[in-house]
Amino acid sequence: MLALHLITTALAASEPLTLDQVLGRARTHAPSVVLALRAVDEAEAGRVGQGLPLFNPRLAADWRPMAVELPGQPVDPRHGYLVGLDGTFEVSGAGAARLTEVDRRVTLAREEARLAALDAVAQAWALYVEALLADERVAGLEATLALQVRVETAAKERLAQGDVGEPDVTTTATDVAAVRVELAEARRAAAAARVSLTRTLGLPPTGCEALAHVDLGLAPSPSEEVLVARALERRPELAVLRARLSAAEALEDRLGREAFPRLGYNVGLDAAPASPVFGFLGLSVELPLFQRNQAGRAVAQALQASERLRLDTQLADVRRQVTLARTNYDARREQVELLAGQALPNARRTQELIEAGWRAGRFDVFRLTTATRELLRLERERVEAALAAWKDFIELERVSGGLSP
Repeated sequence: MLALHLITTALAASEPLTLDQVLGRARTHAPSVVLALRAVDEAEAGRVGQGLPLFNPRLAADWRPMAVELPGQPVDPRHGYLVGLDGTFEVSGAGAARLTEVDRRVTLAREEARLAALDAVAQAWALYVEALLADERVAGLEATLALQVRVETAAKERLAQGDVGEPDVTTTATDVAAVRVELAEARRAAAAARVSLTRTLGLPPTGCEALAHVDLGLAPSPSEEVLVARALERRPELAVLRARLSAAEALEDRLGREAFPRLGYNVGLDAAPASPVFGFLGLSVELPLFQRNQAGRAVAQALQASERLRLDTQLADVRRQVTLARTNYDARREQVELLAGQALPNARRTQELIEAGWRAGRFDVFRLTTATRELLRLERERVEAALAAWKDFIELERVSGGLSP
């Protein structure tokens, strides 16, 4: 089995991971999901023996020697004994109530596991996009570095020809070093995103080296009414709160049934000294004078009130959360469109024209470096805005129930 696991891991590492594979694995193998599923197993284990209406009986036995002999009374046998068995049992249906409570707690654990799975999906999705955008940033900086090296080489050639002074060379060399610094940071960010993704997926640190590229275009958001309706129907947080309320109701019902008086039985043999042997059979009833689960039932009622308040608060906050997430996403999407569609093309064209003018001797090097730095700034802003827009989109999907299968 270990060899098979190693082979499977090696094959998975050699092929690019697709987004569907990443999200599917996050749904089942994320550490938080594995722990949540263990909580489901623990809740299901609580069913064992809960439905029994009987409690452990007590066996009693005593020896009864004759202590005082009365004149004219029989004395045989001189020793006697008593053997009895007694216990209690429920007639209130508390056993069925305990099973119902366990079922509600299992349902709650499953809903919490589903919530953990969807949170892991959202986290994995964001890290996947972050890694791909970091790769784009690395590729863009590598192209910019090649351009800057070309400009630095041209500056050295022009210095040798006497067309420019040494400040042109030192300025272009400074820009080359600055781009190398940004490139190193971009490579670090790409590697960090991949390592973080492996933790979310439960893979070894090198398990996400190759990621399949996906279209990172940003689609318009649906209408707010559609998103709110979907959220009210599919939000896992609402399902968790409803399950908690249901479990609290089952708790109160179980405590109420357990407070109902239990019946008792006793059966045995009584062989007193100098007497025949008698059998006895009796029935008793508990008198609920003092202990009626008062504290537990009061806590269960307060817990229900708290869970109802949480549910009502969450329901009232759904539209607000959807509106905020949609507003953030639409604004970030507009920023990305402006940067990618207008600002960056113009900045690239400006840099190309100024470089050509610098080579022809019409512009000084400082104008060229200003245009190049502006291009770098806008490209960095585009990647940052795209990442922020994707995170806002994933958040919009989360708060509107879009991540639920």
